[in-house]
Amino acid sequence: MIRAILCSMILSLSVTSLASAQQEADTLSLGVPLDLPEVGEPYVANKFNDWTVHCIRSADGKDPCEMKQLLLNEQNQPMSEISLFKLPEGQPAAAGANLVVPLETLLTAPLTITYDEDTTKQYPYSFCNEVGCYVRIGMTAEEVETLKKGDVAGITVLHIARPQTPIRFGMSLSGFTKAFNSLPAVNP
Repeated sequence: MIRAILCSMILSLSVTSLASAQQEADTLSLGVPLDLPEVGEPYVANKFNDWTVHCIRSADGKDPCEMKQLLLNEQNQPMSEISLFKLPEGQPAAAGANLVVPLETLLTAPLTITYDEDTTKQYPYSFCNEVGCYVRIGMTAEEVETLKKGDVAGITVLHIARPQTPIRFGMSLSGFTKAFNSLPAVNP
């Protein structure tokens, strides 16, 4: 059952990863695409260690961007994908994030993020589609600062067939600070 979930997730995330890899190959080291995309098209703006900054070309040149990472387990298999974006100052949340996990995740048990040894938070699932199940998160400025200082944040989910056995994997924070600082704030 878990193997089927992982295979399904690997297939869906592989398509995303292949597209991202091609976009990265078409990007200069300065973060400028070799072929400027048309308005409305996505492109990879930069890569900071384990984080990639993805943007969408806009007519006014103020391209909205987010940072992404494919999260792997200890066997180097894809477990989740996170996209994180900066919110305008003065908001209750400093950043927003979307995590997608495989179908057949136990939805009655929230996803858990361990920011550091003192900070663990639980988040409910918002919806599922053919790609996976999504968790939408608002992160406070303090949580963002904790991530900037860390090496790895822990993610825990439960599988519907084995709810007594938590599935744990890490979110690398290598390059997090540079990637986050490079993001423009999302317009309100």
